[in-house]
Amino acid sequence: MRKHFKKLVFGSQDADKVKSPPSSHYFKEIKNVWENSHYQDFGIERLFRLFLVTSKLLFPGIYIKVLTRNLTIQSRKLFGELYVVFKTALPFIMLYYNLWHYQWLYIFNIYLLLETFLYVFYKIFLPEHNREKLINRSVILLFFNFFELIASFGVIYAAGNYLNMPINSWVDALYFSFITGVTIGYGDFYPINETGKILVILQIISTISFLFLFFNFFAPRAQDSNQWNSDTE
Repeated sequence: MRKHFKKLVFGSQDADKVKSPPSSHYFKEIKNVWENSHYQDFGIERLFRLFLVTSKLLFPGIYIKVLTRNLTIQSRKLFGELYVVFKTALPFIMLYYNLWHYQWLYIFNIYLLLETFLYVFYKIFLPEHNREKLINRSVILLFFNFFELIASFGVIYAAGNYLNMPINSWVDALYFSFITGVTIGYGDFYPINETGKILVILQIISTISFLFLFFNFFAPRAQDSNQWNSDTE
């Protein structure tokens, strides 16, 4: 059974034989930004990069890497993927079972949403730290992050009195969050107070950031990958 499970998850490669590289210093990225190892930036740009790279220390993602540093590369990536799936599933579960009334769970959901929000900007402004060579895998995980954002904002809308009519179901919450996220426009639901409008603005900024990351970060790398494949044929 274990053998078949490994085949399902890892494919034909033997995950036990692919060892992780020696664990690196987890403050190395901060040091690189601090010493301008990759950028000759200054002022607001430099402060923003320092904020983004140090903010990772406030969230669980970096510590999952620490705890799994002695595992194989595939296992480490798998734990990272499971964490992304968990973050994506949590707001959907909260919506379906009306769990946004539990304050601690509501706050935890916002905490994870903030991690994803900052992660997108991290990917945009610190691309030199992205060692991911599997473009398709990165895009798939980014789609998970996007749907997490949609569902998490749905939880926020459902928990508050921000719209012209109450949200009575998880479908209504996802519906309003989705049409906001893709900037389609409004019909039956729309924000009626300042807090609701601010939330909508933040969600649209998030969506624009995802689009920027897709078209200006992954697309050139995918083209380079396709060019490399054509040169090796």
